[in-house]
Amino acid sequence: MVNPLDSMAWDIGISAVLLGIAALRLPYKASSGSVENEGRNLRLGFATAIGASGLYLFINGIAISLTGPFPGVYPILFGGVSSLGGLVLLATSIALFLNAGLSAVSYFAFVAGLYAVVDAYAMVRIRLTRTPELSALAYLAFAAAAFLSVPATHLDNKWLRRLFAVFAFLFAIPWLYEGVLFTLGHLGAT
Repeated sequence: MVNPLDSMAWDIGISAVLLGIAALRLPYKASSGSVENEGRNLRLGFATAIGASGLYLFINGIAISLTGPFPGVYPILFGGVSSLGGLVLLATSIALFLNAGLSAVSYFAFVAGLYAVVDAYAMVRIRLTRTPELSALAYLAFAAAAFLSVPATHLDNKWLRRLFAVFAFLFAIPWLYEGVLFTLGHLGAT
């Protein structure tokens, strides 16, 4: 059986990489709110990959929240960010699929980023997880990318999209690292 925390961390890392690459590769025009025609196949490919990742995160987050496989507040801490992040990714996927614009989704991402900041504060304040600072960094990296999604989707500025991509890749690093730690720990290889 796959541990929900392992797969959640890996999937969040994968999602961050997908978002960073999409920001760099898609010919998105904020002024029209759409991807230009020459990027159609790439847009649909990213919509599919981001949607699959988002669906998995959403289902995983709901499962963690409802089944409470972890003690205390951990189902809230892990299930909440997973399900909310999954919804942001699903909304991104649908917007890309329909070529309907990403600016409205960025507001949703911004609020999800605020949720992650609150979780990060709680982790450090009440010493949640074995490595609260590292875990908080993973949540804050998600929040930074979420906050940067607003200007990146509202302005036709390639540097803002590149900055968003950099933060998406930075957001991937602690989540993938946590995924490695979770997996090795659950396999007894640490």
